[in-house]
Amino acid sequence: MTDLPARRQESAPAPSPPPDTERLVTLYLRTLTSPQTIKTYNTEIRLFVAHVVGEMGKDLSGLTAEDVSIYREKMIKAYAAATAAKKLAVLRRFLIFTFMTGATTVNPEALRFFAKSPRVRQDPAYNVLTEDELQRMLNAARTDNYRDYVMLAVMAGCGLREAEVVGLRLSDFKDAGNEVVLLRVLGKGDKVRNVPISPDLWRLVQRYVLLSGRSLNSNTDARKPLLTSRVGKDKPLTTRSVQNIVKKYVRAAGITKPISPHSIRHTVGTNMALNEAPLLVIQQFLGHSDPKTTMRYIRRAEELASKAYQYNTLPI
Repeated sequence: MTDLPARRQESAPAPSPPPDTERLVTLYLRTLTSPQTIKTYNTEIRLFVAHVVGEMGKDLSGLTAEDVSIYREKMIKAYAAATAAKKLAVLRRFLIFTFMTGATTVNPEALRFFAKSPRVRQDPAYNVLTEDELQRMLNAARTDNYRDYVMLAVMAGCGLREAEVVGLRLSDFKDAGNEVVLLRVLGKGDKVRNVPISPDLWRLVQRYVLLSGRSLNSNTDARKPLLTSRVGKDKPLTTRSVQNIVKKYVRAAGITKPISPHSIRHTVGTNMALNEAPLLVIQQFLGHSDPKTTMRYIRRAEELASKAYQYNTLPI
């Protein structure tokens, strides 16, 4: 009988972890804030615990650096480099926590080597759109589906994550006076930021709301999602729907490079950096908690600027 693929093995019922391990996992998850992060970390940590308990026949207290290295090799063989890297990043953070509590003995310095993430090629999410490519996507959506057009325009106008755009409600738009309209965005870790939107985008949103038979002044409509799904009345789009919609118009625009919803957010950040927006402005606009995250847009803009001669097609 041939061995089952690694993915199939991992989907089999996992043995229950020892009580102390279960308590440790639960304790660690309480240190996290974002519901999505908790969900992801819970899955990845329990996958590792199931491997240690079920396949190695030991608990975390007996874990060695070699055990961690074996698990790393398993992840690298079973998954693409980017996926394996994310799984190992979760593992390192969890094992640093367990070391600090005295539950494990593999120190953080050893983890940097034995749980090292594989080298990852540039994530498609880090690809950016040119102005022409984005315009072609918007034009394709405008002629095909007005809701999709508004969705892409809001993402491009505000640099939103896919989870942020599906969470928008009509009541999130606020007139701040002096012709300034702010969009309330619930970001990572349930952090709220107010994003100023352009007059053109505000007019587009107003028109879309009216065409959809709703009102921005209605208390009843205020609680409704801005972007509704075709499945069920007043149900919001899902993040999977956003991904599919973006893929649809990437194809319609004739764009061949890998583009994801997050690529639009990176396009916004890079464009702001190219236009010499201050670091703090970009950070606040995109909702980054760490300025180091924002710095990648500055570096990307510098990289593009260093090749500016490519845009000069005059014969010499």
